[in-house]
Amino acid sequence: MAFKMKVPENDYVASEHGPVYNFLYSMWIHILQLMSVNLLLFIFNIPTMFLAYGMSLFFLPRINSVFDVNNFIEVMVSNGIVGNDTLNNEVAGEDAAVQLYFLLIVFCVVFLISSTLVCIGPFQAGFSQIYRNLRRQSGVFFFADFKEGIVDNWKQALAAGLISIIVTSADLLAIGFYMNSNSKVGVFISAFFIAFFFVFMLVQNMVYQIMVSRDLPLHKIYRNAFLFFLMEFGPCLGMVGIMIVFLIVIPFMLILNTSYLTLGLFVFIYGFVLVAVVQYLLAFFTGGLLHKYMPAPKTSDEDDEYDEDDIEESEESDAESV
Repeated sequence: MAFKMKVPENDYVASEHGPVYNFLYSMWIHILQLMSVNLLLFIFNIPTMFLAYGMSLFFLPRINSVFDVNNFIEVMVSNGIVGNDTLNNEVAGEDAAVQLYFLLIVFCVVFLISSTLVCIGPFQAGFSQIYRNLRRQSGVFFFADFKEGIVDNWKQALAAGLISIIVTSADLLAIGFYMNSNSKVGVFISAFFIAFFFVFMLVQNMVYQIMVSRDLPLHKIYRNAFLFFLMEFGPCLGMVGIMIVFLIVIPFMLILNTSYLTLGLFVFIYGFVLVAVVQYLLAFFTGGLLHKYMPAPKTSDEDDEYDEDDIEESEESDAESV
């Protein structure tokens, strides 16, 4: 017989509150758990950091030749790059350019890991299990939930992680190829692949949350994630915008400023807080879509099981009722 630990009373949120309040409340009272997830996410993904490092060095020059390390140094030196005075950084010329290039690569590595485009899938499934229980207000028992997410989903999660790396690599190759084709058609095609890159970034986060919430084959999980994007196009674009701001714009500004303050802020908020908060926001958003389009059978327990009738059937019934 399985025993379930009692859920702390403050895990529950009154139903009359809206989703924004529920998310902020849940995030705040579980901030320590989220910080723990954030830290473990980077620790467990140390092997993929080397992969992300290699991908960054490989793809950046193919997207734009300026990002070849020798070209980058030449461009920076020609523009008179010097060290940051706030760090008493006396370097100039090539040494300063190399430091800046290294920070650029660090930014790319952190982005690829935090966006889940390059990560160890089973570990991400474990983190998604924690996010799932947070949004369900069903109580979080950290390592037990983490282990459950890994054990129950490791095959699908491993496949999803490999699919993400392959799709991301192919997309970046396509962006680089068409951006350097020197044709108007190439510009439009590269714009399509850039847009797809960000759409896939959102979809991949949805995939892990659907995986730990519904019992579906992996191809149906991906299909439903893309359908979610199409059916909730506006809100999904908003989620993509949030990811761009918090996983690209802000860290890029912080890490390339190279002052003690901005580097310290970068290490703290991205090493301990913000990555997990963004991923939890995406899990909370995906949970709302699951509840709307893929409601689980009413049971006395959690909504773990799901009849493998797909979203398409829900869409058909909705269309018939219009």
